[in-house]
Amino acid sequence: MLKRPVLAVLAVVVAASVASACGQGDATAPGSKDGSLTYAIGDEPETFNPGLQDEHTDPVTELVFRGLTRHDKDNRVVPSLAKSWTVAPDGKTYTFVLRPGVTWQDGRPFTSGDVKFTIETVRDAGAGSPLSRNFTMVRSVETPDPATVRLTLAEPFAPMLDAVSMGMLPEHLLQGKKLTDPGFGQHPVGTGPFALKTYKHGQYAELTAFDGYYEGRPGLKKIVVKYVPDDSARLIQLRNGEVDAANLAPQQAGKAGGHRLEVHPTADYRALMFNMKEPVFAGRRIRLAMNYAVDRDAITKSVVLGYGSPAKGPLDTSPYAAAPGFAFDPAKAASLMKEAGYAKNTQGMWARNGRTVKFELTTFAEDSLRVAILNVSATQLKQQGFDVDPHPRPRDWVRKHWGDLQGMVVGWGTPYDPDSSVYGPFASSQALAKGGSNYGSYSNPAADKALEDGRSTLDPAKRKAAYTAFQQALQDDPPFVWISYLKTINAVPKNLTGPAQRTLGHHGYGFFWNAETWRYN
Repeated sequence: MLKRPVLAVLAVVVAASVASACGQGDATAPGSKDGSLTYAIGDEPETFNPGLQDEHTDPVTELVFRGLTRHDKDNRVVPSLAKSWTVAPDGKTYTFVLRPGVTWQDGRPFTSGDVKFTIETVRDAGAGSPLSRNFTMVRSVETPDPATVRLTLAEPFAPMLDAVSMGMLPEHLLQGKKLTDPGFGQHPVGTGPFALKTYKHGQYAELTAFDGYYEGRPGLKKIVVKYVPDDSARLIQLRNGEVDAANLAPQQAGKAGGHRLEVHPTADYRALMFNMKEPVFAGRRIRLAMNYAVDRDAITKSVVLGYGSPAKGPLDTSPYAAAPGFAFDPAKAASLMKEAGYAKNTQGMWARNGRTVKFELTTFAEDSLRVAILNVSATQLKQQGFDVDPHPRPRDWVRKHWGDLQGMVVGWGTPYDPDSSVYGPFASSQALAKGGSNYGSYSNPAADKALEDGRSTLDPAKRKAAYTAFQQALQDDPPFVWISYLKTINAVPKNLTGPAQRTLGHHGYGFFWNAETWRYN
């Protein structure tokens, strides 16, 4: 049973994090002496193969690979491995001219054959690749010469230029192998500014500057990404000099010692996800009521500590933002529950036919911010009559049981084309059981239609109308309780130059988007 009030729960969380940092001295940047940077982060990907990831590219994959396109400081699509491209008026033919002289990190030349191999392999992987959804409409890939690639689509696909920002794969290393080849996934070879030298699962990934990078040798000689799931441990390692830089939780921002804080906005939101396979969530009114029962303004102030903003929906930071959002309104929540046939029992819980709205809410136990959001949200829901059991669990356990979780504090969001933020987690065709990223098995015909409309038209006005309709569909039939958008906090050495602010993605990914320009002064 959850009986502690919100402030008490928060106090325990904050006190624990602060206590863990006590007694640690300010650290200098030892890496500045040899041009290296060691960075601690909480989340470790299951693979460094970009064809097996979703739109949330981790730092290692981001440093090792390049796509035909990439995104600039304003998250606009700009050239990368393709120096230019043309799009046919009907939106069905894309012709890319590749940058000359690009080589893979093993010295082999990068050619149009690699592009053809990458797109066809990911497309044909189907449920085996989350990004297959971005290439299903590609009818053919032609390579008139080593420097030219022509994509012909069965129908227009508005996010195509974003889609080909996915890291290209080397045909000569993967030809005849499965996309899931574990050897390549752990020891990838790309065309990016840094090459992976050593990888120790659960410990670190060491990358060295690639001298043959097409834009010139990077300013840093080495970047080590250290995997430290517990954010209290990351702060300790930062303060005692074990790492030069670290991703921090909001309550740790003032404890970074002699480091400079890089605080960037993100498209990364936190929300409570419902598993729609659970009968308790079948009623739309119940999910609506829980959205009105949570005070997201209070959570943003007391837990996120101002490093974020209350969330209305999944596209709040995009040019297509249109979600009305939910206000904290206990009376509205009670009205909806009564309409659904529920009444308060003697314990003050909403019940119907003797059964309460009971479910377990979980999240990664190592992530103190998610745990705090979980506890405070559960307390608020409990106070409004929802029988919620908050139960944080180890990250590895959660990942093994995605499809069986009743409810979870989830994070998602990309700063790129809106399709990359919403198609994977909300389209019924992308349900987890089908190999997709729709972990809650949400299915809404109105949302599905709007998502298909948004990705299949190049008309800006029609796309805006489609995503407005999509956000209204989620407002009427919510799959989540929206909580907060986050800012990401990274502590870095004061003498490190180059990090440039832009809106980042889930987990704050994208922080290393221009790492080839970083150096110590």
